[in-house]
Amino acid sequence: MDLLKTFHEIVEARGVSRAGRALRRKQPALSLALKRLEDALDVKLCRRGPRGFELTDEGMLVAETCSSLNALVRSVPKRLSNITADLRGKISIQIISSLVCERFDAAISRFHDQHPKVEILIDVTTWDSVAAALLRDEIDVGVASAQTLRSDLQYDFLFDEMHGAYCGRSHPLYGKTFDDPAALSGQAFVLTGADEPDLLTAYRTQHGLGVQVAGLSEHLDEAKRLTMLGIGVCFLPEAFAAPEVAAGRLWPLLKEGEQPAMPIFVITNPRAPQKLARQLLLTEIGFPRAAK
Repeated sequence: MDLLKTFHEIVEARGVSRAGRALRRKQPALSLALKRLEDALDVKLCRRGPRGFELTDEGMLVAETCSSLNALVRSVPKRLSNITADLRGKISIQIISSLVCERFDAAISRFHDQHPKVEILIDVTTWDSVAAALLRDEIDVGVASAQTLRSDLQYDFLFDEMHGAYCGRSHPLYGKTFDDPAALSGQAFVLTGADEPDLLTAYRTQHGLGVQVAGLSEHLDEAKRLTMLGIGVCFLPEAFAAPEVAAGRLWPLLKEGEQPAMPIFVITNPRAPQKLARQLLLTEIGFPRAAK
């Protein structure tokens, strides 16, 4: 291809000397490249004599081919732009229950605006199910916390999800705030089972919380419902609970700074087959991937 490109430049400049000046390359190097191309094709491509630079019939054919190739190469960016603008298909995402993240939401919105023909599939699952789904190539992107960072997956930090302990308006502790989480150890809790991140489980265990269980739901919406009904104390993501706190239906029991933080990651499988929709979505979130 380099020899064809050099020949195209020589033809465009109408001679080796002029091409050398245009390309800022030495004439002997261009002459050698021309000779190598002629040897490779086993034809004479041009004549250089008193009448100047002239193409042979074979040279004219090769020059036309080079011109077509050059035009094709120049059109690639525009054609790629058209492809992304008309992108179709599906992108599958698994996220943990009731995720609240403006950055993620804004990225999804921008992706849809730019690629409205791509169907976005979002499935809610527990945090520990995401890795297995990615390794089986069942999904394109996962958004979840992680107990350990596996070497065969890629984890990009998205944000820290703060969890607070809440009770409902009818609960005896409503309106009270505690400095020490262990002060809640005697309370009955609403737990979220497999949906609870390992770090939160460790935090509860450390402070003796949740020994007495009043309710259980792996769906945060239902755990929140039980909490608002006064069934027990429950750890919920702060952003998720915020509207109910503002409305007075939930009360935060721990003072600022005592809440555990769960890192949330955008998780992908770097060995999965390349998929343009996934690359474009990751770029919107802020984690661009180089093409394989």
